[in-house]
Amino acid sequence: MTTAQATPKIMHAQGEPLIVAPEREATNLVHLVHRTVERHPDREAIRWKRAKGRGEGSTEGGWESRTYRELWDWITELSLGLRDLGLGDGDAVAIMSRTRAEWPVSDLAALATGAITAPIYPQSEPNQAAFILNNVGANAIFVENAQQAAKIATIRDQVPTLEHVITMDPSGKFPDGTLTLDDVMARADDDATNRRLWREGWEAIPADRTATVIHTSGTTANPKGAMLTHANIIFNYQAVLQVIDVTEDDLFLSWLPMSHIFERVAGEFLPLGVGSTVAYAEPLIERLAQNMADVSPTIMAAVPRFYERVYGRVRSTIESGSPTKQKIFGWAMGVGAQRYDNHVAGRANSPWLKVQLKLADVLVFKKIRARTGGNIKYLVSGSAPLSREVGEFFYGMGLLILEGYGLTETSPFVSINRPHDFLFGTVGTPAPSTEVKIDEATGEICVRGPQVMQGYLNNPEETAKAIDSEGWFHTGDIGELDEIGRIRITDRLKNIIVLGNGKNVSPGPMEAAMSASKFIAQAVILGDNQPYTGALIAPDFEELEAWAAANGMAELPPEQLIERREVQKLIDGEVKRALDGFAIYERPRRTALLPRALSEEDGELTPTLKTKMRVVQSNWKDKIAYLFDEKGTSQD
Repeated sequence: MTTAQATPKIMHAQGEPLIVAPEREATNLVHLVHRTVERHPDREAIRWKRAKGRGEGSTEGGWESRTYRELWDWITELSLGLRDLGLGDGDAVAIMSRTRAEWPVSDLAALATGAITAPIYPQSEPNQAAFILNNVGANAIFVENAQQAAKIATIRDQVPTLEHVITMDPSGKFPDGTLTLDDVMARADDDATNRRLWREGWEAIPADRTATVIHTSGTTANPKGAMLTHANIIFNYQAVLQVIDVTEDDLFLSWLPMSHIFERVAGEFLPLGVGSTVAYAEPLIERLAQNMADVSPTIMAAVPRFYERVYGRVRSTIESGSPTKQKIFGWAMGVGAQRYDNHVAGRANSPWLKVQLKLADVLVFKKIRARTGGNIKYLVSGSAPLSREVGEFFYGMGLLILEGYGLTETSPFVSINRPHDFLFGTVGTPAPSTEVKIDEATGEICVRGPQVMQGYLNNPEETAKAIDSEGWFHTGDIGELDEIGRIRITDRLKNIIVLGNGKNVSPGPMEAAMSASKFIAQAVILGDNQPYTGALIAPDFEELEAWAAANGMAELPPEQLIERREVQKLIDGEVKRALDGFAIYERPRRTALLPRALSEEDGELTPTLKTKMRVVQSNWKDKIAYLFDEKGTSQD
């Protein structure tokens, strides 16, 4: 039964004890996957898209798959090949690739040699890659393709420990000496004694040994490398299974970057540890909708922007339909809202509401859910705040988004909304065996539990700042706890805006609220030391151009479209609607429209789509100057 939302009253919360069934125990991450191989050798383990009709095991639709036995054979041969190259205990292997089937295979093969793995975001600049390779002392690196191999070639002389570059995709022209996966696997030793020693080696890896070093995607040139142990990640696996129903019959669709610990757990260790199937989506986000329809996943993790875009597209489709369709949709969403209100209040749905929900499902919701493949059990959201409006919208349609909270340094699970007890606008209660407290002086969220990292590699000063003498990890996030311990995140500590009059403003909740508008792709609030706040807004140009065409402004390029007063008035209206519940001094007095979206390519976003404020302020100086120009000059 769900308790109604209440005014925050507590400063400390603790999750229930972790109870681990014998079949969920594992000594290390390689053992975690191998247990599944022994239990379910013939179950489908992984699936990925290839050209239609190509490759052993390919299906009619161009999807290839491997059973758990076949997956283990792949991991074994690659790991033995790495061992023949000289890799073993104390070594480090980097992985620089987009999410694909070869990513977890490379990861597990390297771990089975006793090495640690270090992901590098494929969008990283050469100097960033060089820093990570040197920080971990990488002996080898898996790269996705010829493009990434060429990038590594430019910094090869800066990384004295790097001996081997191995490509996942052999097509294209490569620098001399580049190995393919087949080249490495061909080196696998068939000798029974050596294979036995290899197995004894990975079986003996202790849980408290570092498994991976993940470098935080910050705004500085030299990120910090969080050292996560096998035990840290196994705890995540066990804790998730205690609070969310995941079974071997589930099918995960993996598409977020596996370089980030969120997808590393959700797309590798959790499903492969349970015995589920993982389908790895094509790398182009434009293909994601078709991939969902192809594989009909039951569980998928995504960032809030994905859900915001779906929300905006559905609204746009309905609003362009007939008045009758709009009326039916509005009625159906009202019925869905009643269902959520009952959930929050702990009331059962009345017989009449149940009838209405069934009718709404037939007329509206079922058709929308079909676009996700029709089998979704849970959607998971992380990495940034999810708008409550978006969460309620999906729930009204029968798609439950479980919003969670975590960080690289907590590998990542700190809290999550439970399927039986969720409240949109919060990130749920603490994970099992996890403590969360709010610092009384700063409002910072602090975490203590089995998931907290060992520290930052080669950086004792930053480690000491992050983890205090009592074992509390200081997250840098500001939040509060409600009366039953649900966490509500209000912002990042470093993002708090202090206005010229001394008032503090948390931009995060307002940015999330504005991004729920179908016309707004991204929003950034500024105002430090200013008399008021202002907002940089990147419109959703697909929606905006459709609106403009319907209002006599067809075929204008983005840079001209944003200068039209009608467009400014439209966006200002959306901002006003979205921020109606915020204090007057918090709301932006002016908005400045950007001619394009903020992007990773321009250095404005991290790989997990967080805003790099320093770069944004540098790239858009003229727009920011307009926001705080007391003369009030207009954009056009």
